[in-house]
Amino acid sequence: MEQLSAMDASFLYIESPTVQQHVLGVMLLDAKGAKDGFSRERFRQMMEDRIHLMPSFERTIVEVPLHLDHPYWVHDHEVDLDEHLHYATLAKPGDLKALGRFVGDIGSKVLPRDRPLWELWLVDGLDTGQVAMVAKMHHSTIYGSAGADMMAHLLDLSPDIRVVDPAPAIPIEPHPSSAGLIGRAAVNGVRRPAGVVKGVLGSGKRVASMGSMVVRSVGSKAPMTLPFSAPRTLINGRLTAARECAFTKVDFADIKLIKDTFGTKVNDVVLAAVTSSLRDYLVTRDALPSKPLVASVPMNVGSGAIAGTDKITAIMVPLPVQTVDPVDQLLECARLSIESKGMTEAIGLETIGGMAELVPPLVMMGGSKLYDGFGLSRLHPPLQSLVVSNMPGPPIPLYLAGAQVNAVFPFGPLLPGSGLNITVLSNMGNLDVGLIGCPDLVPDLWDIADGFPAAIAELKKQALAKAT
Repeated sequence: MEQLSAMDASFLYIESPTVQQHVLGVMLLDAKGAKDGFSRERFRQMMEDRIHLMPSFERTIVEVPLHLDHPYWVHDHEVDLDEHLHYATLAKPGDLKALGRFVGDIGSKVLPRDRPLWELWLVDGLDTGQVAMVAKMHHSTIYGSAGADMMAHLLDLSPDIRVVDPAPAIPIEPHPSSAGLIGRAAVNGVRRPAGVVKGVLGSGKRVASMGSMVVRSVGSKAPMTLPFSAPRTLINGRLTAARECAFTKVDFADIKLIKDTFGTKVNDVVLAAVTSSLRDYLVTRDALPSKPLVASVPMNVGSGAIAGTDKITAIMVPLPVQTVDPVDQLLECARLSIESKGMTEAIGLETIGGMAELVPPLVMMGGSKLYDGFGLSRLHPPLQSLVVSNMPGPPIPLYLAGAQVNAVFPFGPLLPGSGLNITVLSNMGNLDVGLIGCPDLVPDLWDIADGFPAAIAELKKQALAKAT
């Protein structure tokens, strides 16, 4: 039995029917070219053989009575695959837009908490002849680069399905009693704050540095970006339950050419492409704000205490949508990213997670429910305009149940007040881009998706021109 950290548990606390906190992933599989054929039966058998290799697939949430403490993970010895594996066929025309609507529909529903928090869908009917595997997992159980570990067990390096060792004998772990959980909560209620306060007091230099940066920022022409400083735009507002997904991809060689030519980083190029696409989207709708958008950019700061999780923080990076020239956008994104990362390091990469441990679970949960229920996000500027994530992916061909993986599109959850999340993943020479939005806030999501490769094409043109 393992207890969730405050940050992991927060994804459970803030979840509601309109603020679902699961991550999604879509793999496009070359089913027609699969060795010995691709079938649902082969896929299911593979899952039965390998489920014990993926801890997040075999653990169930146990809540502490009255939410006196954070929940626990308990190993589930009897996972019913019929509750987690699903199959569907797309209606015609079976194109990527139809798949995006289907994946959005899957993403619009919260996962039931009486079983391990995951689902896998096999979807056929695509006009390309491919089969899509859609993975849906709660953010509290897997996120960040930890997803790569799951992929390593789920996928093979060749079309041959590798044989894995059978599951070892593990003693059955009884679910804890209510009295036992309350007793643990009482002990933790004394022990945890003391440890957190000690850590916070030990970071006095970082806190002083942060304060100094804030003071200097007030009189600066380029003040640092703080939470709740994003402009209110049409992509921000109170979320509904509806979700839609869109897909695109670019050649990773183009990304490297651009970043090498202009002396930036891959993530700067990604942020510049997002900036350009959103600028066009907002200008077309006569909705360009008077100041930069703000992207929350997650950062992995190490492995979490529980298998399959990471420690994460986020930096707030302005996106200069008022800037017209694509190269100027890129250089500004690079500069602003460095400044924003300096602020996060001044606070301390783990300080926010430590402070979260001081907030009682009942207060955290009750506050999030009141905030969502009364639509309080309308009363203040957005925490951020959107989320933009960059994840590592496989540099070599991979196979699922004999079928080669052609693309991997990731989708993160939407946060209260923000109707758009864009996640990119490097995959075999490409950058696969997944966009998920609330269509009631972000209509025409595919316009933003189409703007991403268009922005990369323009930056590539400028890079080639500079090189000649």
